[in-house]
Amino acid sequence: MKKAILAIAMLFSVVMYGQKDITGLWEQDKGSSYYTVILNNNKAGYIFTNFSFEFQNIVIETFMEKTDAHVKTVVHNPKNGWRVFCTYTYIDDNTLLVTYQGDYNAEHKFYRKTIN
Repeated sequence: MKKAILAIAMLFSVVMYGQKDITGLWEQDKGSSYYTVILNNNKAGYIFTNFSFEFQNIVIETFMEKTDAHVKTVVHNPKNGWRVFCTYTYIDDNTLLVTYQGDYNAEHKFYRKTIN
């Protein structure tokens, strides 16, 4: 009986962790030409890279913290001097809510993109 309860608990924790997987390619709503790639490296932690084909530019976000509720990053764009703090909140497997605070203040939804 103890083994069955332990197996169920482990399965539940794996399912819950899997539901909050934010890694992948994301597109912002409201017509932005930037895409965001989120990776989770075992040694380096989260890696965020934003890129635009339109502007031929990349902007790197620096990972700050991860909690059960969110992931926080900071972006510094040396081309325009902006510093923005980003809070990524998981909504579902295909949607994130990103809150920007700093030199830009807004909320946007990000939608998962599929690479074929």
